[in-house]
Amino acid sequence: MPAERTRVASAPVSFGVDEIIVDDAWMPGPDDMLDWMVDIGFEGTELGPPGFLGDATQLHERLSSRGLQLVGAFLPQHFSRDEKVQEDRAWLRDSLRLIREGAPDGSRTFAILCDHFDEPERLAFSGRIAEHPEAWLPPQRFESLVANLHRAAEICRREGFEVVLHPHAGTYVETADEIARVMDRLDPSLLGLCLDTGHFRFGGADPTRAVDDYHELIRHVHIKDCRTKVMDDVKAEGKGLEEALSRGVFCQLGLGDSGIDSVMEALRRYDYTGWLVVEQDQFLRASDTPESVVAVQRANREYLRQFGI
Repeated sequence: MPAERTRVASAPVSFGVDEIIVDDAWMPGPDDMLDWMVDIGFEGTELGPPGFLGDATQLHERLSSRGLQLVGAFLPQHFSRDEKVQEDRAWLRDSLRLIREGAPDGSRTFAILCDHFDEPERLAFSGRIAEHPEAWLPPQRFESLVANLHRAAEICRREGFEVVLHPHAGTYVETADEIARVMDRLDPSLLGLCLDTGHFRFGGADPTRAVDDYHELIRHVHIKDCRTKVMDDVKAEGKGLEEALSRGVFCQLGLGDSGIDSVMEALRRYDYTGWLVVEQDQFLRASDTPESVVAVQRANREYLRQFGI
């Protein structure tokens, strides 16, 4: 058996297709986007918003014909809101069915669970949560978050998926303390951690230290850079996540402050051989063109080659 190797994938959000930023000036079509990924040299993609790549038959054909693996699907849930659990779980089961039926042969697709990002206070104070206790999660809702996270993971595992939790800006799992609190309660037999280097940095966590702290739980990696200068400006103006995203807080690899080089060294130190997903949340303006978007993602792929990947 050949030794496992780290492979590099992309995600629709790197090309401006996103569930959060919905006011882009334009958006690429699925076939153009997938052709760009192949041309750049990516070996797989994440799903993006369910339905963007079509129904199960279209998804399978689009990826299989291009030799791309389906490496993950981002599945947000209102974990701390018991009143939304049934609706969320129905949506989760429908999404998992699409993924299972549409994934190309050989794909080992991760179900990437994430707390939802539609709580107004969290969005408004994202990036400065520690300074706003009114936006902290009450103890009872934290217990709901943990319980509902584990139940969602059980659903995913029953459907045959490996599961990871994705800490994310604008959610109740954003800051270093919030991440640690959830990691302390995480059942590793049900799910692991998706390390997103950009979102960890956005929430005030050190991505390299996170590799040291959570390497036994890290099963999937979103490699993303984050410009703290943009965050500082947005915080000084009293604005939140959407403003930071629109200003390009997540940037080309090597141009931000996520410490990508040291993260890569740490992942190698712990023999990480899973996927690296270049996932750069892009807000597309009228001045952006297909050529300019592709150029940035090509530069991201080239950046990782210096690590022998």
